[in-house]
Amino acid sequence: MALLSDTKTDSDQRNRIWFFPHKFWQATQHMPKEEAANLMAEVESYAAAGNTEELRKYPFVFVGDPYKKKSRDSAA
Repeated sequence: MALLSDTKTDSDQRNRIWFFPHKFWQATQHMPKEEAANLMAEVESYAAAGNTEELRKYPFVFVGDPYKKKSRDSAA
């Protein structure tokens, strides 16, 4: 008997949201604290809503698996 996986779980595995604090710090180090806090709240709201398209716009957020090597086209 084949084991069927839950598509929601499979989707979550592909669209995990990764936050990189050092990149956030680099992007916000010259911002006023209040502006940086507002930016973080905005990112958190997108993450809570699962809005991966908006999250992909931020250089300190990665959606997917950042440690997985990207496949190359093998057409040479």
